[in-house]
Order: sequence, then C-alpha cells, then structure tokens
Amino acid sequence: MSRDRSDIVRFEQLGFDLYSGPTVLMSQPHRHNDIEMTLLEKGWIDYLFGGVRIRIPAGVLCVRWAAIPHQSVAFMEVCRHYSLKIPFAWFMRWDPPREIVEPLLGGRMLLDRETVPGCLDEGMFRRWCAIFRQSGSGPGRIVALEAEARLRRIALRLRPGGGRSAARTSDRAQLGAVERMTVFIAENHTKPLDISTIAEAVGLHPNSAMRLFRRNCGMTLLEFVNLHRIWQAQRLLTTTTMKVQEVAEESGFGSPARFYATFRKVVGQTPGEYLASLGR
Repeated sequence: MSRDRSDIVRFEQLGFDLYSGPTVLMSQPHRHNDIEMTLLEKGWIDYLFGGVRIRIPAGVLCVRWAAIPHQSVAFMEVCRHYSLKIPFAWFMRWDPPREIVEPLLGGRMLLDRETVPGCLDEGMFRRWCAIFRQSGSGPGRIVALEAEARLRRIALRLRPGGGRSAARTSDRAQLGAVERMTVFIAENHTKPLDISTIAEAVGLHPNSAMRLFRRNCGMTLLEFVNLHRIWQAQRLLTTTTMKVQEVAEESGFGSPARFYATFRKVVGQTPGEYLASLGR
C-alpha cells in the first residue's frame, strides 16, 4: 500500500480523532491524554509502550491509555492502520467498568480479537470512516456509542470466566540499548534517577547513553523520566483521592513546586485544571 498522503484519511468530531492510513514508525515516543483504539490490517507492529516492547498482530484490536509514552518501533510490512482517539473525559463519563479502567490506567495495553462472524473490527473501522464523512455532530455520536460498546465487550471478557484478553508482555531478549534504558526508567521512575544511574544499568558510558537516547528518541533521558512520572501523576489524580502533594511524592517528584511546573509543561494544565477537565 502506498505511503502517499492521499492514502491517509483523518476526521475529527466531538474531540474524537479517527485515522486511516499506512503504518509508520515514530521517530520518538509521544503521549496524549486519550484512550486510543488501533487496528492493523496485515502483518504485525511492535510498540514500545511504557518501557515494554509489545507485538500487535493484524486483526487484533489494541486499546491503550495514550498518556503513557509510546512509540511504534518496527512493523512487518506497510499496510492500512486504523486509530480512534477517544478524549479521556468522554471515556470517564461513560462510567466504564473497573475491569477495563484498572488495567488501562495501570499501564497495560489491552489486546482483543472479535470472533463473531460479521463483527470483525476491520469492518467496524471502515464503517466509522464512512460515518465520519457525514457532516454535523450526529456521526460523531454514533461512533462514540459504538466505541463505548466495543470497550464494554472487552470488559466482559476480562471478568473471571469471561474469556481471555491479552495484555502487557515483554521479551527483553529483543531489546536494544535504548529500549533497555526505557525499561529501566519505567521500573525505577519513582526513585532518584540521573544519567549515570541509567547508563550504568544498561552498561553504557553516560555520554554515550545520552547521545544514543537523544538520537533515537528525540528527547533527553531526563525528559523521558518526567514523562513517566507525569503519567503516574495523571493516573493517581484520576483514580485516587490523594492530595496533590501526596501525588507529587508518589510519582517520584522531589517537591510539589517541581511537580506543578513539570505537570503544566507536559500536560498544558495545572493538576487542578486537569481534574476540572475530567469533571472532578
């Protein structure tokens, strides 16, 4: 399938962002405060998600909280890739079952395949593309309802005795030096971290680690540490009644002032404004 821009379709309605186009590699990890549903038509794609490398085969619906730093790092072949971004505030207003909220906000990527004839997810995404071509807010509401129903079906399978939905896995033998650094950060971001500590953990000189990470990820190691800490802070603000100072400490920030400054820089809002946007 061509990589020509004419092959890319993108729609936005009611804050929902729908993409249909060829698979691409991301030059660096990124994040956005949405629940993202993605599907691949052929082959497989590898994501680095929260410091873990996960392979997603074609035909399997992937659901993740995109506030967690993620990056596509490899794929089998160029093919059509679908993505629906659901605003996090919409997701929380649906009062979704805990079977899906807890793993998503806890840093797991949920993988699920529809097996009922005539209900394959590829057809669902194609239908959404056709619906979004219509004007007005009605089409967006239809997609919102169908996306909510699809997530609730996953939640049913996640209940004890309800079937199996694959989640977070990692094969560290596949990981290169950059990926090993992201794994170390993901597992230790609540502890004091500096360049030397991270570099030593993967057997590199600090200068080499800094250059390698920046060249491959487009950001510094400490910027990536902050991304993980802010994701944890968002999770705690959303799912607990902890005070902001407690959230700052639990997320690995040394002081509330540093937490406030970093949160505003990364999220674009203060912690209070972020909670207000969720109706909290």
